[in-house]
Amino acid sequence: MRQRLHWVMALSLAMWCVGAQVEVQSGLAAKYAEDAGIEKDAAVLFSEDFESGDLKKWEDQKGPVALTQEDPHAGKACVAMPMTRGKDRGGHLIKWFMPGAEAVYVRFYVKFSADYQYAHHFVWLGANPRNNRWHAFGKAGLKPDGTYFSTGMEPWFAWGKNSPPGEVSFYSYYMDMEMDAKMNKYWGNSFFPPGPGKGKAAGAQRVIPSLGRWQCWEFMMQANSASDKADGKQAMWVDDKLAGEFTGIRWRKDMELKINTLWMEHYGYDDGDPTRPFWKDRQTVWFDDIVVAKQYIGPMRGR
Repeated sequence: MRQRLHWVMALSLAMWCVGAQVEVQSGLAAKYAEDAGIEKDAAVLFSEDFESGDLKKWEDQKGPVALTQEDPHAGKACVAMPMTRGKDRGGHLIKWFMPGAEAVYVRFYVKFSADYQYAHHFVWLGANPRNNRWHAFGKAGLKPDGTYFSTGMEPWFAWGKNSPPGEVSFYSYYMDMEMDAKMNKYWGNSFFPPGPGKGKAAGAQRVIPSLGRWQCWEFMMQANSASDKADGKQAMWVDDKLAGEFTGIRWRKDMELKINTLWMEHYGYDDGDPTRPFWKDRQTVWFDDIVVAKQYIGPMRGR
């Protein structure tokens, strides 16, 4: 009986490992060694490896954003976004992929400088009407009316409880978000791993990324299926490991509204930045190998 039990346990473990391997390999990037040709896949909405020598794929650029050949994740180039105290508040790149999709995934590689502290805001996906691509911007402190929504995958410092760069979390604007009672404002609501609820900062299952090395971040948004249904969701991965999945979200009332905007943002040093006690003179992030698609992408394969 004991031998049989051991055999059953071994078989179950083997099947689990096979399933895990299939799950890891099932991302879109698994079909394209080093992402070669991934931009031609029907599921891909946008891709950028910064190998062209310019930033012409992007429709809006602001602040100190520059191509560099210093230690890219892959290929010969990546993009650097420094933030210098007293000089700027960081920079950004924006891409609209109209009309968009019901569910969108974005995968990017990011590296934080070895002495990095904290940022205020980071990388976003958003939904804008086709006739007003800026509609979701400039709405800080306001509750969305169902004609736009957004979420950002950000490292959160939790008022110093997290070591730099902070724990990965979502900062989301949606129809049923909660008000900040202390300020009478609708600041973005935070979602902390693992879900499905919002969770709390600096929890036992927090994920704090490393500094000074390239890592793969990915997150997704799925719109709700009807204006009165809270069946939307969002999820995030770090280095191919699911960090959090959050359900029960009512993003929109306009069912024509699609997710159609990528905002690669490195922002801080502003008057309202809560990380002020931890500011240093300069900190930098680098981005590389960005893919936006209608299905899970996963890390670059063949490296």
